[in-house]
Amino acid sequence: MVLMGIAFALYMQVSAYGEERLVRIGDRRLAINCAGERSKNATVVLVPGGGEPARNWAEVQARVATFAHVCSYDPAGSGKSDKTAEPQSADEFVDDLHALLNATGEKKPYVLVGHSLSGILVRRFATRFTNEAAAFVFVDSSHEEQAWRLHEIDPEGPPLSDKVARMGFFITPGQRLDWRTDLPVIVLARGKRFARTGQLTEKQFAKWDHIWEQMQQDLATHSPKGEYRRATNSGHFINLDEPELIVHAIHDVLPSSQLANE
Repeated sequence: MVLMGIAFALYMQVSAYGEERLVRIGDRRLAINCAGERSKNATVVLVPGGGEPARNWAEVQARVATFAHVCSYDPAGSGKSDKTAEPQSADEFVDDLHALLNATGEKKPYVLVGHSLSGILVRRFATRFTNEAAAFVFVDSSHEEQAWRLHEIDPEGPPLSDKVARMGFFITPGQRLDWRTDLPVIVLARGKRFARTGQLTEKQFAKWDHIWEQMQQDLATHSPKGEYRRATNSGHFINLDEPELIVHAIHDVLPSSQLANE
């Protein structure tokens, strides 16, 4: 009985913000944590930035669970999820998330909340699986154009390679994002400038700060219901610095019929 209890604990753990499970997707297991009363409407899905674990959403998830059903998860190779033999492409990442949500029976459509690189992946998810999204919150999201824009500032930096393209970035200089949606979008951008580390000069960093803000503002223009907000006291990890701003944004994009049931 003791061994059975230990084995069960490996597959399910109840935390302050939800119930964690390991779910098999093909030949791998992904960890997912869901909390809050299941709704007849949208499910909120918190997608962590590249390589980040679900626990970075802990405070956001605990608060959102008071008014919505919300799930976070560890992508392959992060947190408690199994690793893959090679780094995943954007499409492989999206396939995993879609399969996971189907396997756990989460209610469609989804309010997709993407931080950093996962902003690109969330947009690709919505393109691949039409009619499965209800709204979007982009949390200091990466932008498809950022690789070639950074390369223009720093030609000696990372090359515009196929490896970069596999992650969802455009590598053709001048290529523009043509993604569009009629769904609600809130873009929540960092308020603090980038830390001055690495090989960029101060002049290059200042230009990159400006371009990053422009890209965040651009994302809000890709929906007639888009809105740009600034997290004044946050760096890139708004989910850790000012989680309440993300909670408010999620609340604001939820379908009104769902909020009526609070």
